[in-house]
Amino acid sequence: MKMTRPKLSFLRIGGIIVPTGSHEGKTIHIGADHRGFRLKKALKRALRKRGWRVVDEGAHSPARTDYPVWMTRVARAVGRSPRRAAGIGICGSGIGACIPAAKVPGVHPALCRTAASARETRTHNNSNFLSLAADFTSPARALRITETWLRTPFYTDPGRDAPYLRRFLQTARLDRRG
Repeated sequence: MKMTRPKLSFLRIGGIIVPTGSHEGKTIHIGADHRGFRLKKALKRALRKRGWRVVDEGAHSPARTDYPVWMTRVARAVGRSPRRAAGIGICGSGIGACIPAAKVPGVHPALCRTAASARETRTHNNSNFLSLAADFTSPARALRITETWLRTPFYTDPGRDAPYLRRFLQTARLDRRG
């Protein structure tokens, strides 16, 4: 299935930009450490084949490396342009990808091991950085999780989704206060 064209929409509430809709049309920044390298390579190839714009932020070989370097690169790309970019970080456990990403203002990471958790973190939390655990996730499963995450929108029904927007704003305000 080919990707549809951008559905880039957003709200501005109290000076906070809230990207709404799905990640369709965004540039996908992807990074991995040595344990996630092979999964990143397979996922990157599959996403490009399906029409996604993917930027490989590294690592560029399976040689031992430190996950904070690559996850920070991905997270900073997302933090600089949350309306136009989404990130994917891959390490062995998935937790290593989340921790440095969470330190970057504007980045809302989520570790997902199922398509159901990917759907929920988009609809409930508006995550913009997907963390995958290479040690526990096959390439086929990673692609199902990722496509679900990329295509699931945030805030589509103001009546039903108002509590999720309120909670997202509470979390986003932490970026300003530290």
